[in-house]
Amino acid sequence: MVRAIRPPNPSYTNAQVAGFYFHPCRDQDDEVILENFRCRCGTVRKQTNRNGYSNLMQHVLREHPDYEVVMLEDTAVQTGSILNSIRHSSQNLFGWMVWIVQCNLPLSFCESREARRFSNLEPISEERLRAGMDGVVMAVECSIASELPASFGIMLDGWTHASEYYVAVFACYEVNGSLNTPLLSMAPLLNEANDDLSAESHLDFLATMLPRDFGVQLVQCRFIVGDNCSVNRRLATGSCGLREPSAKPGCSRRRGSARR
Repeated sequence: MVRAIRPPNPSYTNAQVAGFYFHPCRDQDDEVILENFRCRCGTVRKQTNRNGYSNLMQHVLREHPDYEVVMLEDTAVQTGSILNSIRHSSQNLFGWMVWIVQCNLPLSFCESREARRFSNLEPISEERLRAGMDGVVMAVECSIASELPASFGIMLDGWTHASEYYVAVFACYEVNGSLNTPLLSMAPLLNEANDDLSAESHLDFLATMLPRDFGVQLVQCRFIVGDNCSVNRRLATGSCGLREPSAKPGCSRRRGSARR
C-alpha cells in the first residue's frame, strides 16, 4: 500500500482536489454507484465515509503530481465554482483581511492567542497580513488607473481626528455614461516638520500622489469639488499655481467649483 504524504500548507484542501478530479460512477441506468468515483484519467477508486479522501488523494499524488498547477490554470466554468480555482492560503488570508478591516481591528489581532483559539482560520503573521493588504492596494490602484480618462475632476474632504489632519481625495469622471467617484487616497497631510495645511501643501500632495499611484498628472484635473474654506478656494481659483480659473468657487459645502 502506498501511503499518501500530505504536503505542508497545501494550497487546496483534499475535498477541493477530489472534487476537481473525481466524479461519482454511474451504472447503465444512470444511477450513482455509491462509494465509487472515476478520475479524469479513467481510473475508478473507492471512497468511504470512514476513510475520507485518503484513497482518492493517493491516486492524485501518484498519478497527477502537478494537480496544483492544473487546478490553478483551470477556469471557474470547468471547476464548477470560483472557489475551486482559489488557493486555500489565499482564501485564508482574505478571511483575516475581511475580519480585521470590517471590524476595525489592529493588524496584530491575527497573532493574538484568543483570535487563533476561537477562529477556524489558519494562523498567519502580522507581516503576512500587511503584505497581503499592500498587494490589494496595488491591485485596486492599477484597476482605477486603467479606467481614469485623460481629463477628470477631484473631490477633496479634509478632517481632523485626535490632532491629526487627514485629507481624502476622490476622482470624479464618467464611464459609459455613469458617474464614478473612486477613493484615490486617504492619508495624513502633515508628514514632515515643515509641512503645513496651506493650499500649496495640498497641491504638492496631489502632484506627488497622482503620478506615483495612478500614472496621471495634476494638469489633467479639470475641476475641484470641496467645501468653501479658504484653502479649497485658493486651489479652485488657481492662485496657488494649479490652473487659471474660469469659474469662481461655490459658496455652499460640497458644491465646490468647476474650472474649464
